Formats: sequence, C-alpha cells, structure tokens
Amino acid sequence: MSFSSDIKKELCVVKDMPQSEMSAMLYGIFYASRITNGMPLVQTEKMYLLNAVRTLCDEVFPAVKHETVRLVKNSGSLYTFRIKDGYNMIAESYGDFSRINASVISGNDDLSGAFLRGIFAACGSVTDPNKEYHLEIVLPDRERAEALYAFINEHGMGIKTTVRTRRSRVIDENGEVHSIGSLVLYAKESELIEDFLTYIGAGNHSMEIMQVKIMKDFRNRVNRSVNCESANLDKTVAAAGKSVEDIEYIYNTKGAEWLSEELRETAELRIEYPEMPLSELCQQFRKPISRSGLNHRLKKLSKLADELRNNTPQ
Repeated sequence: MSFSSDIKKELCVVKDMPQSEMSAMLYGIFYASRITNGMPLVQTEKMYLLNAVRTLCDEVFPAVKHETVRLVKNSGSLYTFRIKDGYNMIAESYGDFSRINASVISGNDDLSGAFLRGIFAACGSVTDPNKEYHLEIVLPDRERAEALYAFINEHGMGIKTTVRTRRSRVIDENGEVHSIGSLVLYAKESELIEDFLTYIGAGNHSMEIMQVKIMKDFRNRVNRSVNCESANLDKTVAAAGKSVEDIEYIYNTKGAEWLSEELRETAELRIEYPEMPLSELCQQFRKPISRSGLNHRLKKLSKLADELRNNTPQ
C-alpha cells in the first residue's frame, strides 16, 4: 500500500467519530465527488473509502436509501456509491454543493478538520516523504476547487494552486474535444503538509513525515561533515606531498647536512611520517613544538627548495 493510501485508510476509520464530525466528513466526501443531476456520485477503487461512505451515510441520514454499483475492470473493481431515495434530506442539510455550506461546518475547527478529512479521503494524495514533499487535492470542477482554496487559506494553511491541462470528454457542437484546465491545490513545504495532515486527523503520518525530515537533515549534515573532512584530508595529503618533494630536492641538491639542526630534524620527521597531520607530527620532535611553529619550519624548507630550483640561494 502506498503512503497516500495508508493515510486515507487511517482517515476512513469513522466508527468512533462524533455525529457532527461524521456529518462534516460526509459533506466533504460528497463535495469532492462528481455531482450528477444534483446528486453526488462517489466513485472509488478503494473498499475502505466505500465502507466509510456507507457508514457515514447510514449514521447521518438513516432514512436515506443508497446503493453501490460495482464495475469490474482489468485493474480491479470500480465502485459507484449513489443515493437511491431520500436525496431531499441530504439537500436540506448540505445544499446543492455549488459552494461550501458554512452552516454544515459552522467555523468549528473540529468540523472544519472533518470536512477536509472527507475532501482528502475522496480526492487527495501525498507523495512518500522519502522521495519528495508533495500534497495534492484535485476536485472535479474549478469552481469548487477555488472555494476550497479560499477555505483552506482562511484556516491558516497557505496552500497553493496551479492549472493542470487535461483532455475533457465534453464535445462541442462541431464534434471537437477540448482541453480544459483543472485547478490543482498543492503544497510542497513539509511543515505545511504536516500541519494539514494533523488538522484532518492523520497525526501518525504527520509524525512520520517529521521523522523522515529529521533523518534527511541528519544524513545531510553527516555527508557535509564527511565531505569537509575528505576535502581537508586531501589538502593535508597534498601539502605533505609537496613538503616531502621539497625536502628530497634539498637532500639531492645540497644534502641533509646543509640544513640547520632544527630544519634537519623537521625534514627527517616529515620524510619518516609523510601523511601524519601536523598536530600529531608536532609530538614526534625531541622537544615538542607548536603546530604553528612546525608549519613555519615547513614553509621555510619549501622556500629554500624554491630558491635552489631558481638557482638563487640566500
């Protein structure tokens, strides 16, 4: 099961919800579904969503009759839930679904969360956070999407919109099929996705995204540290190699005895320990010296080697 399907399955556990939240969630599912002849048609391939719709409808509108039609396809079964009798009772409570009915939600965060829970269960998706951060909601028509966009932003969640072109099956009088724009609501910020999932009751998965983000940040810090250490090691090895090369040139040109006692000891230790960091090499001297003192001696050896190469000894 995908990360998104796992969230929806969690959201569709509705048996212990308060009655008012059940009504708000059912309203959200109907609002996000196709409306045919004024009546909502809930189409899904997921049995858990179908069971949730049935349970909610039976609890909120016990007198309403509904039916489910199953269509078997190569990819599985498509279930269509529709109202068979008593739709007038749903219309009296919810309206015609052309706009968000504030009387159903009443500005209460619990009811607003339940409404958005139904919306997401019906037409939302979230990408696995191990791949990327992306939440998306696609409603059947643009007008309802615009109203939902305003509703979510009014509740402090700065969701964004984009227009996605799709092939419409509506044919004009000339028999041409037109491309129309579908308004997609989306979020790519991990914090916003976490807030949204928490708000609609998917707190477990919100925490999962947080944990993934923490692990990603940790791995990035480790990688940066390793890369930095590797770069420093490369520099150290390169510098040590240059020092050894300079010392060998002095030995071959003038001999070790040409150097002062301090520089001769420095040269011998660098040759003996060519890859040892300066901080450790300092401790190998008969009289340990500071790192800056050692660095100064190595630079002096390098300068002498360069002078010899240029035939300009001083």
